[in-house]
Amino acid sequence: MIEFVVGAKGSGKTKKMIDMANDELITTKGDILFINDRDRYRVTVDTKIRFINTEEFGIKGEDQLYGFISGVLASNYDVSTVYLDNLLRILNADGPEQLEGTLERLDKLNKQQDVKFVLSVSCEEDNLPENLKKYM
Repeated sequence: MIEFVVGAKGSGKTKKMIDMANDELITTKGDILFINDRDRYRVTVDTKIRFINTEEFGIKGEDQLYGFISGVLASNYDVSTVYLDNLLRILNADGPEQLEGTLERLDKLNKQQDVKFVLSVSCEEDNLPENLKKYM
């Protein structure tokens, strides 16, 4: 499953995702990853959640992000949920219309590894391209 947390820049998407991840700790039987491109939120994510700052690993773009996530999943079969915050910025994408390739790859990982992905995208829900809504 792929979930989207959408909204304009500054609308509270990151805070919502952190709350979702922290709340999920109560019910999950697996590990949770929270991937962001800044360290700023590390202290608000529960320490039981693996916080990953993409800048620390030099991750920019679809291929690098996909390879990194694949590597993490290959080394830890217990990952149940991956939160990807600031997806457009990590991918260096101009808008949500450029996400289809990434979503195809994440959908494939979801089906192969039974991992849920929660993605934040700076875009109003009404402006989310139709071809991306099929992943919701």
